Amino acid sequence: MAPKGWRLNLVNDSDENSNLDSIAKTSDFILVFGHSVPDHIIRTGRKIKLIQLCSAGFDGVNIELAQKLGIPVATNGGANSVPVAEFAITLMLGTIRHLIVAHKNTINGNWMTPDLNGYNSYELYEKTVGIIGAGRIGTNVIRILSGFRAKTLYYDQIKNKEAEMHGAKKTDLATLLSKSDIVSVHIPLTKKTKNLIGTKEFSIMKPKCILINTSRGEVVDEKALVDALTNSKIWGAGLDVFSIEPTEATNPLFALDNVVSTPHIAGKTSESYPRRLSFAFENMLAVWNGKTPKSEITLTI
Repeated sequence: MAPKGWRLNLVNDSDENSNLDSIAKTSDFILVFGHSVPDHIIRTGRKIKLIQLCSAGFDGVNIELAQKLGIPVATNGGANSVPVAEFAITLMLGTIRHLIVAHKNTINGNWMTPDLNGYNSYELYEKTVGIIGAGRIGTNVIRILSGFRAKTLYYDQIKNKEAEMHGAKKTDLATLLSKSDIVSVHIPLTKKTKNLIGTKEFSIMKPKCILINTSRGEVVDEKALVDALTNSKIWGAGLDVFSIEPTEATNPLFALDNVVSTPHIAGKTSESYPRRLSFAFENMLAVWNGKTPKSEITLTI
């Protein structure tokens, strides 16, 4: 998929014997797939015209440093917004219908146990769902939820006309948390969003509310989440991301039956990989030809 005549140097930045430093000195672009970019590489790559990410999140790159050095950084332009949105819905349904518990009970011969009698299961139909972050992913979640006739609220810095076309209403964070049956997180991890959802926020949420997180683990205070789940401050959680990844098997979240956990796979589908790379190469080629990159990250320094 690379443009004709381009030379790709494939490097695993976790390999101690990699020659990433020397490659960065002579490279025109850094294409990042599933890894972070160390600060010293950003400083070394003085020829770099663009750091192109294949992810929607950008917490693996020091954006402030890149901006100071005049190196633009771009995300994947929403290339994985569909699978992440679909997976958020999957976590919603899997959590409110006890899918993991039901699966374990069934294969272990525990047919129709009392905890699966339906009195503690819920429908997504006509529920109020709060979307924290109405970017491309959040908007796709809102679009899908319209098929469930869900009432959607969203919290974002800007008004989203597309989201509102699907019936979503913009509101403040406290109102969203207090009125939602399900809260789904779709914001990038930054200094401002770290631990955005903590003890105070869980105290506002309904006791029957569930939290869905497919963004970044550190957006949610994990200790506060464990407390909220174990003390019935909220009803359950569907989590694809964690504060530390890979997550230790001793993570207290894994001992809870009201949590559905997956290993950061929301954006990984056979369709999304070529879509992300296609966008990445098109964006890099545009920059090579003197154009401004799409989906460039801009932070106020």
